[in-house]
Amino acid sequence: MRKITVTGNYTISKEEILRYAHISDTTTVSTETGIDVIQSRISKHPEIKNVFVNIIHPSELKIEIVEKRPVAIVSGENEIYLLDEGLDVFPFRNFTKLYDLPVISGIRKEVNPKSSNIFNTEDLRTALFIILSSYKESKVLYNNISEIRMSDPEKIIVYLSEDSTPIYFPRYNDKKIADSEYQEVLLKKLRIFRNYINQSLADHLKEKTNYVDMRFDNQIIVNSNNQ
Repeated sequence: MRKITVTGNYTISKEEILRYAHISDTTTVSTETGIDVIQSRISKHPEIKNVFVNIIHPSELKIEIVEKRPVAIVSGENEIYLLDEGLDVFPFRNFTKLYDLPVISGIRKEVNPKSSNIFNTEDLRTALFIILSSYKESKVLYNNISEIRMSDPEKIIVYLSEDSTPIYFPRYNDKKIADSEYQEVLLKKLRIFRNYINQSLADHLKEKTNYVDMRFDNQIIVNSNNQ
């Protein structure tokens, strides 16, 4: 090949992609089999979601990359990972991908041997639902979520970005997040949380709030040092 073109790689270097492909500018690729082999090699990169390889005659090899786009950081016991919208958990290797992502912590280990994830899929789905729903509801709401802790079996704990105050959300152990009723409950609580931030954040910060409990119907319990 006289020319190798790589596109779509925003945070992964061309050199790294070519290392995974085991090719260089002097490599000859002339068959569909050769293309399939290169595509298969590159697809094993943990940060690549899709890859398309084509030969553009007479002598150009074109590699199109779709990178995984992380939406959260997953904190494990001794290592951190990244999570994308498709629930793919992949190693944290590229600092430029961190941005200012919310952290998901306290996730149980996956016990299902058929699962490709090392973390409990339902915990990941629930935390991801809160993150993506927050983003859709309000950028202010999304930006005020620094961490979602899943370790408490009685509640989901969301930590406020401004002062790390824990916000308690309801958790139903007898329901999965795919349940529309559970989704509606969490969406309702997120909207109440959004209104609380918009209307009461200044007072919240002044009062040094210990926690905000949103698990009850039609009320928010705010525990602060002034009480």
